[in-house]
Amino acid sequence: MWWKIIILGISVVLAWRILGFVYFMGPHRTIHTHWPGPCRNLAPIRSGAEGIALSSLQGLAFISSGYKTADVTDERIKNSLARVFLFDFNKPDGDAKELELIGDVRLASPHGISLWEDKEGIQIFLVDHRLTEDTIEIEPPLSLRHTRTIYNPLFANLNDVIATGDSSFYVTNAASVRDGPLLTISFLLQLSTGSVVYYDGVTARQVAGNGKILNGITSSSDGRFIFVSYMVDEAIVVFRREGDGSLMRVQTISLSAILDNLFYDPATGDLLASCGIPIGFFTMITDYGHKAPSNLLRIRPLSGGRDNPFETYNIVELFADDGYLLSVSSSAALFQDKLLLGSVLEKAALCEIRYAND
Repeated sequence: MWWKIIILGISVVLAWRILGFVYFMGPHRTIHTHWPGPCRNLAPIRSGAEGIALSSLQGLAFISSGYKTADVTDERIKNSLARVFLFDFNKPDGDAKELELIGDVRLASPHGISLWEDKEGIQIFLVDHRLTEDTIEIEPPLSLRHTRTIYNPLFANLNDVIATGDSSFYVTNAASVRDGPLLTISFLLQLSTGSVVYYDGVTARQVAGNGKILNGITSSSDGRFIFVSYMVDEAIVVFRREGDGSLMRVQTISLSAILDNLFYDPATGDLLASCGIPIGFFTMITDYGHKAPSNLLRIRPLSGGRDNPFETYNIVELFADDGYLLSVSSSAALFQDKLLLGSVLEKAALCEIRYAND
């Protein structure tokens, strides 16, 4: 008798989790096209612009391209080259420029990207998925002369990175395993195995855990707050950064959207959240010709103090597309009235903002 009850209970839990996964994939979601102004695709990017990092002082955007997952079957994606592009917002009619990587290390599958700027210049921090491990690659810009590779066993399944110094950073782990059946089970059952890891320049430690597929991460201009996208929870979690790098959870901003990377606008304090529909991404890795919708949300703080800048806020959909301009959006950066948008596997887009609702 008792074993029947136990089996029934387990079956109900499994069914509930699987239904939750189906809901997360988003077959019920619809996105209708609306742009904030004139938009165009940004040449020559054709193999994704998964991450974008902005130098707001110089108006330069660094773009990671060529991200591939282990379960990609479409040869066009498998054969895409790992690259980093530069786009100059000061020349908005121009194209992106590929940066040359100098040195012995070659990128395998670049993912998240971040910048650190100080009086010494700029350093690029890149998440790279090698054959057997995930690493952070640190490069100076423009020539991309390789400087350092950082690996730690806590880098389980890296997604994004935000630099906090010339050698320190936070990273997100989507899950606690990198690939294989355990990762499939983790995603299918939506297990809380995602985490945030802090590397202080010497050692790494977990500073936030129990997350379901953690994705993008960014920080406020003053470095006091860290923002993390929790994909399954459809929310941004706001953390206050302590002196030793620990994170104190302050607030959860619910968006009812599947979030990818985040962008903090230093000019306004707004957050931009790139969103998409997961089923579209998983269709694209087997059929590159498939088009999947994209959208971008702007979260604007209305009131709040030093310890909670998003006490009240409003949310506006700044951009949406049915997939023909931008398929499976992953990243964005805003400079003055120009909006740069990236996708996981395909093109990038540049829009002029004329009609944004305030």
